[in-house]
Amino acid sequence: MIDQFYCDKRTCTNQTSAVAVSGVQYENIRGTFTIKPLHFACSDSSPCSGITLTGVQLKPVQIAHYHLNNPFCWQAFGELFTPTIPPIACLQIGKPAGNNLQSYHDIC
Repeated sequence: MIDQFYCDKRTCTNQTSAVAVSGVQYENIRGTFTIKPLHFACSDSSPCSGITLTGVQLKPVQIAHYHLNNPFCWQAFGELFTPTIPPIACLQIGKPAGNNLQSYHDIC
């Protein structure tokens, strides 16, 4: 889960600024999920970039009264190096428009 809109209070306003998230790698992850296999909620003003997924296999756990949702991505950019289970079609391939980063290795 990546959530640039995270709020630890009962009510929060939608923020227009967020910490830049880039160069996140998910590798060889196998497991289960109950509601949503993936949640990438990134900022409009600072989209997530350089997210890579390799060898991700998440299977749903069938629990009564739980509704299973599809993966969720908002302003999340990166690359799928292998097919994922379930398929993650919401990740936008490439880099966000206007991204001036020279290299993901130059970022902490």
